[in-house]
Amino acid sequence: MSEKISFEVQNFKAVRFIGKEVIVGRKNPVPDLWERMLTDGTNDFLQNLPQRVSPLGDTIGWMGDYNPQTKEFVYIAGIFAEPNANVPDGFSYRDIPDCLMGIGWIEGNTPELHKGAHVKTEKIMRANGYVPDYSIVGISMEYYSFHKYANVKEDGKNTFTFGYYIPCKKNV
Repeated sequence: MSEKISFEVQNFKAVRFIGKEVIVGRKNPVPDLWERMLTDGTNDFLQNLPQRVSPLGDTIGWMGDYNPQTKEFVYIAGIFAEPNANVPDGFSYRDIPDCLMGIGWIEGNTPELHKGAHVKTEKIMRANGYVPDYSIVGISMEYYSFHKYANVKEDGKNTFTFGYYIPCKKNV
């Protein structure tokens, strides 16, 4: 199966994003961050936060705070929580306000769907009459659904679905 991509626009409701943070620049510490979080109990801890609002098992990668001088940005692996949720010691958070969010849903038979997802989502967004809008919040996010991405079948016949979120507005 080759990759398929679909697009939707959502009135995104404000959340507090809570997780563990790294700086991405010349080196990419993101794979190690996810490996550590999924094996050391950090993800289980986040999944059991009483104010979590993302579906159980789903994980999100938040990207923002881009520094044009250093060409670095912050990546936070975590979950969505209620807007005023308590942030546990040792965790980072970012508040995401209400906004219009474009979502590229990428489907394929490999878990490597995040590669090139930003460009693919921008392309399908524009084809559907929308453009990125970072005026309210300058972020993008990777969305890993437990049921559509992480729940690997033993027979190896997996179809992975990955979401890529970019704030957007109607192209006028």
